[in-house]
Amino acid sequence: MSNLMMLAAAAAQAATVATVAEAPSALLAYVSPVFLLLWAAALCLVAAVIHSVLGEQKLLRPQLAAPTGVMENPLARQVTRLAWHWTSALWLLVGALLAAAAYGDIAASWLVIAVGAVHLIAGIADVVITKGRHIGWPLIVLIGALTLFSAYLTL
Repeated sequence: MSNLMMLAAAAAQAATVATVAEAPSALLAYVSPVFLLLWAAALCLVAAVIHSVLGEQKLLRPQLAAPTGVMENPLARQVTRLAWHWTSALWLLVGALLAAAAYGDIAASWLVIAVGAVHLIAGIADVVITKGRHIGWPLIVLIGALTLFSAYLTL
């Protein structure tokens, strides 16, 4: 009787280990790469709007209102504002690229991986350099993670 109980317990433990080991791959079957890319694209839109609006209010206007140093030059002031908002426009473009990739209109997986890797690395660098004080790092990291996770699921 004791040997039978030990055998049953060992079989139950083996079944539990197998179920736990299979759980991550089984859960991945319910995660849609399209959904992940669309979320990343939407977050690019959010990041672009926040970057443009808050950057203009909190950084550019105060900096340009009291020009000192290089900002005394009108060209430098114009280029600074242009470059700031151009960055936001590029973020919109990246979001459009991710949305197009989600729907299969862009088949270059290397491009999606590059977008995800650059966002993830930049977001991690942002949190380290600013010690978490820059409000953009969570969005940047999340865009990168969602994009790379989507690429992982499709490769």
